[in-house]
Amino acid sequence: VGKVREQKKIVVFDFDGVVCDSTDECMVTSWNAWEKWESRLGFRKTVDDFSEEEKYTFREVRPRVRGAGEYYILRRAFAEGIWIENQEIYEKLEEDWKEYLSPFKTVFFEARNRLRHENLDDWIDLHPIYNGVVEVMKTLKSQGRLYMATLKDGESVRLILGKQGLEIPVGNFLDQSKIKSKLQALDQFRKQIGCDKTDMIFIDDNITHLIEPKAAGYQVYLTTWGSTIEEYIGIAQKRNIPLLNNCKKLIKIL
Repeated sequence: VGKVREQKKIVVFDFDGVVCDSTDECMVTSWNAWEKWESRLGFRKTVDDFSEEEKYTFREVRPRVRGAGEYYILRRAFAEGIWIENQEIYEKLEEDWKEYLSPFKTVFFEARNRLRHENLDDWIDLHPIYNGVVEVMKTLKSQGRLYMATLKDGESVRLILGKQGLEIPVGNFLDQSKIKSKLQALDQFRKQIGCDKTDMIFIDDNITHLIEPKAAGYQVYLTTWGSTIEEYIGIAQKRNIPLLNNCKKLIKIL
């Protein structure tokens, strides 16, 4: 414990929406998964296969998704003409359709694996990296302070970061196969490291991942350099969760 306290704080990163913009990849993959779910044979490989309306609609709603199974909510809502204009509607659909989320998650990962295996470089290029984030992460890694908790699959994260020359130690990384929530991840890391909650910082672009950790006593921040929706920024401000709108601000809190 003493060794941790001599250092600056441990920083736990979310991945999608914090490190990279995975919107395009998730749009392609979830479309392919829905085709298979509906027993159709359609398969798209690039964003060029989508209309401007499809891209706009997906980008507007996608930040609400917290895990692969929830793309069922988006795809079914699009198919049925339901517009998800706020978190209340999203969570009602999540409750109404909850029995389908887990099986759709399996189909989603099958679709992702096919897309990835057909052309790995093109698949990685569907994940543009946000400016400056990886550089900060590399510095933190060199100091033994870099951790990650994501509901994305670990293989995807490893491949995307690998192209940026960054590898996160296995013990510092928790993905969707090991955690159900970000609070669970933070508690697990804290016990593993042997530190206090005040020795950790957690950053995420989805406010729903930050509310529980904040209530539990962790220091959390909502990143807004990606496509964070305005509703989430308003919730963060009401709950006294600070915002990070660029990497310079991130560096300041470290």
